[in-house]
Amino acid sequence: MFYRFGDCELDTASRRLKCAGLEVAIEPQVFDLLRLLAENPSRLVTKDEIIDAVWGGRVVSESAVSARIAAARRAIGDNGKQQKVIRTHHGRGLEMVAVVTGGDATDRPNLEKPMAPKVRYTISKRGHSLAYLVSGSGPPLFQLDGPPLSKEKAWHIPILRDGYDAYREGRTLIQMDWAGTGLSEALDEALSIEENVEDMVAVADAAGLDRFALMSESGACLPAVLFAATHPERLTHLVMVGGYAEGRGIREAQGQPEVLKAMMEAGWDQHEGGIATAFLTAYFPEGPAEGVRQMVGLMQESASQKFMLDHRDRSNNASIIDVLKYVECPTLIIQGRNDSIHPLVQAKKLAAGIPGSELLVLESANHLPVPGHPTFDVFIQALRGFLDA
Repeated sequence: MFYRFGDCELDTASRRLKCAGLEVAIEPQVFDLLRLLAENPSRLVTKDEIIDAVWGGRVVSESAVSARIAAARRAIGDNGKQQKVIRTHHGRGLEMVAVVTGGDATDRPNLEKPMAPKVRYTISKRGHSLAYLVSGSGPPLFQLDGPPLSKEKAWHIPILRDGYDAYREGRTLIQMDWAGTGLSEALDEALSIEENVEDMVAVADAAGLDRFALMSESGACLPAVLFAATHPERLTHLVMVGGYAEGRGIREAQGQPEVLKAMMEAGWDQHEGGIATAFLTAYFPEGPAEGVRQMVGLMQESASQKFMLDHRDRSNNASIIDVLKYVECPTLIIQGRNDSIHPLVQAKKLAAGIPGSELLVLESANHLPVPGHPTFDVFIQALRGFLDA
């Protein structure tokens, strides 16, 4: 039986691999891995399935699994950055994303591929339309991205989708487009933190959420904390990633120029321009670089320059120090040790102000953990352990 993908052909009868017409010598376990993926195209093949098929269910080390995956990528001309043929779902398994023909691959029903999120709408207290997305199944997790991103388009960015897939494993994932961004109604000015909280309530009500876990990133931690303080009966857990208690305008010297804001003013409307890329690279100095580039374009599409500058001013001059003590639900705070955007001291202020909260420090300079970086698996394990506790 033959399976063809890209310029490669896998012959299961003779156990041979050809790429670009030339035979490629591979180890038996590498062949078994490629065969398993080719037999299950466009489906997440879990680590357990891989170990069962390649090692017969024996206990093997992570390094052994990683070595066979790397060898498979080399054999077919793929690599861990581009992932044009084999996509890694960090902490979960692999997916053959290239089109596979031959064998019975094209006839195999794709029953286990996660469904794309459904876009829904509701109306805010002020009468604006709000878009939100629902995907997965299980206990609800309301997730708030820090930068204003169009969630519907974000699912088409591999680095973001891998993260979202990890969040929704075993859970119902709810995401919203902040008013003024994405598919929500366009606005000339950003809303106050209090108005952001009102919109969160509107989406939670529309989605039928009574009690739920809330995860927020970066600037979204400000309304998340205020929501937790003013609606304690609605939250089971609160997670903050890359958050801060005081905005840059409060904690820095008055009159000091804000370099990142200046970069936004100069380069936000220059699509695929170097200034906008440099702006986001400051948030993710450890990459991955291709993922950062894709996120830049999405951010530029998701909100206008005027809205983003106004949103930044409001966040820079906000403080939630006084409301931290009113957060009652279990809280997990996650921060990169060498984050230069919002330093570790800000995460410590959050942890000191919220009774009984936990602080996890990641060994990274990235502002947020992202798929493709070594700390992402640590982050996901901690997140799941906290939510399941």
